[in-house]
Amino acid sequence: MDTTSEIMTALRAGRALLGLSQEELAALAGISRQVVARIEKGEGNVLVESIERVRAALEAAGVVFIDGEGMRGPGVALIRAARIQADVDQ
Repeated sequence: MDTTSEIMTALRAGRALLGLSQEELAALAGISRQVVARIEKGEGNVLVESIERVRAALEAAGVVFIDGEGMRGPGVALIRAARIQADVDQ
């Protein structure tokens, strides 16, 4: 993913795929909810380490980040095992 807005959109989409609140994602990433909100808004005053922690937390929960190529833009997906487990948990 190339642009800051694409990265922020992908992180927000990953959180949505998992059905997590900002508070829940913040707890998984070990940062505050306010930092998650600033990341998702694309604010410039966020440490790269915080963004990496959010991405790592989402990936650990089963989110896969997909780079754009050609006519297709970047995106996110949920690995099948995580989707099956989420269905079982509900």
